[in-house]
Amino acid sequence: MAALKKRYYQKIDEEVYSAILDNGMSLSIIKKKGFLEKAAFLSTNFGALDNHFYIDGELQSYPAGIAHFLEHKLFEDEQGRDVTLDFVKLGADVNAFTTLEKTTYYFSTLDHFEESLEVLLKFTSKFTSSEDAVNHEKRIIEQEINMYQDDPDYRVYLGCLQSLYPNTILGQDIAGSVDSIEKITVKDLKDNFDCFYRPANCHLVLVGDFDVEDIYTFVKEKQSEFTLPERIVEKEKNPIESDIQKLDSLQMEIFISKLAIGFKSVPFTDNRMRENILVQLLFNLLFGWTSPYYQNWYAEGKIDESVSIEYEVSNRYSFVIMTMDTAEPIRMSSLIRQVMTSADKKRLLTDEALDLQKKALYGEFLRSLDNIQNLGSQYLAYFENDKTYFDFGQELMSITSKDLKDFLNHYLSNIEITDFVVFPK
Repeated sequence: MAALKKRYYQKIDEEVYSAILDNGMSLSIIKKKGFLEKAAFLSTNFGALDNHFYIDGELQSYPAGIAHFLEHKLFEDEQGRDVTLDFVKLGADVNAFTTLEKTTYYFSTLDHFEESLEVLLKFTSKFTSSEDAVNHEKRIIEQEINMYQDDPDYRVYLGCLQSLYPNTILGQDIAGSVDSIEKITVKDLKDNFDCFYRPANCHLVLVGDFDVEDIYTFVKEKQSEFTLPERIVEKEKNPIESDIQKLDSLQMEIFISKLAIGFKSVPFTDNRMRENILVQLLFNLLFGWTSPYYQNWYAEGKIDESVSIEYEVSNRYSFVIMTMDTAEPIRMSSLIRQVMTSADKKRLLTDEALDLQKKALYGEFLRSLDNIQNLGSQYLAYFENDKTYFDFGQELMSITSKDLKDFLNHYLSNIEITDFVVFPK
């Protein structure tokens, strides 16, 4: 396999070393000189969307929530013991998360890094469980799902997502539903582990002030023990398509209405990083706290600091969801739609306004490089082909007002909009 390769980003003074290990696992070592904290991230290309895939051309289907369920179960060893305790003994903080496309396990520590890394590599390399243990975990995840049903912020976001992509896996909770997880078996979990936790489907990212050769040698030695038979697994690649549901709502015990307005489009470019930046710039210019629209609505008491804008861009989907607390959800929805469809918004896309937004976003990018845990997560999120998160700044600063206006024209030609409101009872 390829030897360790160094890549230096001169403008931001960052260096990353990468290699493909003998068992097929991707390794990235981000050297942060002078940092005391170290972190490791083990990520597999297996997320909430991957409950339908092909093995040797044959379709495999599993219940929604299986990736998240497997994330939970891997923290339990052969004796039913929580491996989190091993990290606690070593003074490390460990956690995991499942997204639409990935499952990631990570820890951070000031000491005993190699011992903690060995624990991480070991517990993510095998699956052992029983039907009783799986049934016990179902009750735990059911409680988690039910707990979120009482969270109005969660309900308004998921309700909007379900309206954007009704009757699709994208419109479901990452944890699945009580009904879907009830169908998950030990065999289902083992089959999915064997398909997606193969080293060749995993990426290990280490962040900290390492002796690069020493930590590389350590990882190679430990990973030489872990192999799984190769399987030809093909994930779904087609865009997720579904006619949107125009408007929906529910009532909860809250004091003020919560509005979510969702925007669904189709990809503009194969460069996912660039499209992600274009989406952020566009919505920040139109609806960010510095925009005149935001300032006017805030001054009139229509909105407050609760306004949030979430972006998700992939080759299979592209959506934005704005959420806010407002006493006038119907009026606010109408005003936001008017901004998106009026010619007036183009006056905001000036070179000066764009330059200010780019500088603000670039500043956030630079600050993120000094946050070990955020850096590792972003590096994994933006890792694609020959690009990494360290290319974000250069990609951002290359965008012109013409690029943004071209993107806006594409966006308006393909956009679909929906609302979801949680009203007070």
